[in-house]
Amino acid sequence: MLNNEVQAFLRENPVCFIATLEGNQPRVRAFLTVQFEDGCIYFTTAASKDTYQQLSKNPNVELCYCTQNFKRMLRIAGKIEVVDDQEKKQKLIDERDYLKGWGAGDPNYILLRLSHGKARFWTIENNLREREIPVIEF
Repeated sequence: MLNNEVQAFLRENPVCFIATLEGNQPRVRAFLTVQFEDGCIYFTTAASKDTYQQLSKNPNVELCYCTQNFKRMLRIAGKIEVVDDQEKKQKLIDERDYLKGWGAGDPNYILLRLSHGKARFWTIENNLREREIPVIEF
């Protein structure tokens, strides 16, 4: 479960960049974070997308969140898992315009979860002292 500081940062900065691997080539793209009451990080994608194919082969990811003024950053490393939770999928369809037209049971509609990982907050001030930055495990 995410600690309060991480959860608050994600609510204030819900867009992240997620890095996956395609063979030995990193691939990075923006995702909108979803949070439910369970304290995990969720994302949606489609089974037909390269992102899903990459995560199926290697579920290890690193997420990068940043404030708009670039003064604070949050990096999270962990392992993504596919979640087949029809209730959560339907809740997202009901709440988010970009998911309208999907059905919770559609096999192409994928819900991803990061439930455990290691998080680090970065600032411009501590940028060159990477090993000194405290790790938040969840």
